[in-house]
Amino acid sequence: MPMIAPDPAVIDRAIKAGQLPEALRAGLADPPARIALTLVTRDGVRRLDCYTVAGTAPKLAAVTSSGNGKAAATFPLENAAIEALLNETLGLDAPLAELGIDKDLDGAALWALAAMADAHRQRELESLLARTPARHVAVDEDAIYLRVLDGAALPDPRWLSGLLTQLLGPGDVSEARLQTGLVGLARAGLVAEDEDGLWAARPEFATAFAQLEVPLAGAMLSIDRRTGNGIDHGTLALLRTLSAGWTVEPHGTGEASGVRLRSMGRDAIRSITHAALTRALQAELTSAKTVNTGETRSFCPQCGRPTAATDRFCGQCGVKLG
Repeated sequence: MPMIAPDPAVIDRAIKAGQLPEALRAGLADPPARIALTLVTRDGVRRLDCYTVAGTAPKLAAVTSSGNGKAAATFPLENAAIEALLNETLGLDAPLAELGIDKDLDGAALWALAAMADAHRQRELESLLARTPARHVAVDEDAIYLRVLDGAALPDPRWLSGLLTQLLGPGDVSEARLQTGLVGLARAGLVAEDEDGLWAARPEFATAFAQLEVPLAGAMLSIDRRTGNGIDHGTLALLRTLSAGWTVEPHGTGEASGVRLRSMGRDAIRSITHAALTRALQAELTSAKTVNTGETRSFCPQCGRPTAATDRFCGQCGVKLG
């Protein structure tokens, strides 16, 4: 069965720093679930790795490398803290427009859309710098391809393709893949190619497209949850643009893989993230862990220390068991 435990070296550094009780090591050795949160803003990238601690019914411990050979750790960590971090990064205290976009796209179409939005934004900026009042309403494939290359290489989250690269990893940047993606976007009714070979958003998509030109922040919530059949993996990317919020939810595998792109209001985004976090900690994830030998082990609900079936009190913290 795949492991979802934290890196032992990171745990060691956290314990040595006095941030995590050593007794929690056993509870983190084979956690029922892992919640990874990646946040991207203009200030850079932050990552928070949280693990359900076996035997704590249930509690989360955050164990994250913090650079310079150090580790930041927190136990216990409430779900509300993760949600608050998401809300702050994405600015979910402010009203967000619901733009009515709900589309299933393949990976090529998503990257083409991001690169096209970047290319259009670049043209607008060039017009402003040149003090020309004309608004460019369409871009050619060469300009879009250049923005694809930028997004795959630059860490600047102001560009949509750059932000998606940091959240989802680099996409295929070939010209053939770009063309496939643009055709997919046209098939989905989002963009169109004119007789001069220029691409532009369709009128019914123009407002949403203009929003995507100004990405402000992004977050990715990844949850690996142990089940009877192995590991159940879920990923949800969240984007904040000027006055709108978006979710990008991957689905399928192999050639059938794709994403669902939706514009959502703040309450809907809060609801979907809350549901994902709650599901990761459902009660069906038992606090008793079965090791490879088949032996069932229990752990103290207070500190995570392994306990025997005959123990009435924890030998580490003294809490009453059972």
